[in-house]
Amino acid sequence: MSSVGVRCIAVVGVVMMSWTFATARSVDSLALARLSDALVELQNSELLRNGTLAFSLKSTQNGRTLLGMNQDQSLPSASTLKLVSTSTVLSVLGGDYRYKTYLEHDGELRGDTLYGNLYLRGTGDPSLGSDRFDGYPSTSELLSRWASVVQRQGIRYMKGRVVADPTYFDDGTLADTWVWGDLGNYYGAGVQGLNLNENLYRISFRAGRDVGDPTEVVKMEPDLSYLRFTNHVTTGEAGSGDQVYIYASPLGNEVILTGTVPRGVTSFTVRGAIPNPAFAAAYLLTKALTAGGVGVSGDNAMLTASVGQTSSRKELDEYSSPLLKELTQQTNWWSINLYADAFLKSAGKRLGAKSDFDEAIEEVTRYWRGKGADMRGFYIKDGSGLSPTGSLTAQNLTSVLNAATRDKTYPDFYNSIAVLGQTGTVRNIGRRTRAAGNVRAKSGSIEGTRAYAGYVTTKAGERLSFAIIAHKYLPDNSRTMGQELARLLVMLGDL
Repeated sequence: MSSVGVRCIAVVGVVMMSWTFATARSVDSLALARLSDALVELQNSELLRNGTLAFSLKSTQNGRTLLGMNQDQSLPSASTLKLVSTSTVLSVLGGDYRYKTYLEHDGELRGDTLYGNLYLRGTGDPSLGSDRFDGYPSTSELLSRWASVVQRQGIRYMKGRVVADPTYFDDGTLADTWVWGDLGNYYGAGVQGLNLNENLYRISFRAGRDVGDPTEVVKMEPDLSYLRFTNHVTTGEAGSGDQVYIYASPLGNEVILTGTVPRGVTSFTVRGAIPNPAFAAAYLLTKALTAGGVGVSGDNAMLTASVGQTSSRKELDEYSSPLLKELTQQTNWWSINLYADAFLKSAGKRLGAKSDFDEAIEEVTRYWRGKGADMRGFYIKDGSGLSPTGSLTAQNLTSVLNAATRDKTYPDFYNSIAVLGQTGTVRNIGRRTRAAGNVRAKSGSIEGTRAYAGYVTTKAGERLSFAIIAHKYLPDNSRTMGQELARLLVMLGDL
């Protein structure tokens, strides 16, 4: 028996550790032993005295487990769940899929007057109006485009209203398990069938002269003047950064701003989630039409949650999103919650005509189980991992990652994952080590949980899937735990 085996057996009463000998041809056995020791050491450390470290390392070629620790315990996934959402939507829709958004009208055009409504109908595109993609229009450019389309039809006056149609998805904009404190902040934006500007706004503050002084809101972009802000943000210490917290109902118009912005900054900008983004889209398009000389007489000319027959409408414009493989790359590189939740709903809609969070999750779970993935303990609540009550196992992650390698869209999925030491949220980890460029990983972090999952290619050229979840480490030690997990990622690169 090897020394590695003795060490693992010696700690079996403390942590659940399992491993399989790998031949020298596929994995460096000494590197695997060092990784095993490091995992045991971290689990038994004071940092995880009351917590759990889960780990799974599998071969993608034959599915064998090379190393496992607490791999069947269901724990919060944080944003590693985005790997499941992106792999699913790519598999179901294909990497070349493009979301469509339509500008339509009903009624009758007589002379220069439209006797009917103008509709903006979405099919779930989370990137509509985003500035992330070169060559695609920003929100203001899209609004100008649609206003110009209306003008080119000869329409100068509308005896109707601008209607936002978000009904491609159900009306559940966010999972009901999300934390109240997240909902008004940009990362807690809800998802609808019609999204715009990544469902966020930017609001700028002018700080006071002294710490504790009140602040002034000086700008909002886009201008959603129907929102009612209560500003409790005060002036913080110089260099204190963004300490603003935003509270808002996902469908209401009341927004409460709290926290601090740093002293000495004339304009400090933070991002918030737009409540009811479809409503905002209709409002902004109405403003663009009016600015372009098109009169709109409809009562407030805003949102009607339209479930009407689209067959009675005439299409004026069709907009296509960037390729889905580009959207998934941005999602995994920069951990965009909105995109991941849109992907979950899109997959549920395609698989079972169900976009409700719970029903979409059932469809996705059934989908991967049908592909041979072990989905026991897969108790997720959304597509992004923002819900603190959602959970999965490390084995769920590596099992789905392995199944994804057998899908025709695997090259797109693999390329969507950030490269350690080079790109995305892991660009600063493991620079100038073998792991840099050799490990692809998705990071995840919510209160009390830090995680990574992805792929590593061994020195012998075999690709392995891995997942690491650290849960309930010592409070206020997130940075320390991040450093420990980064060390494990670097060790994976030595296999």
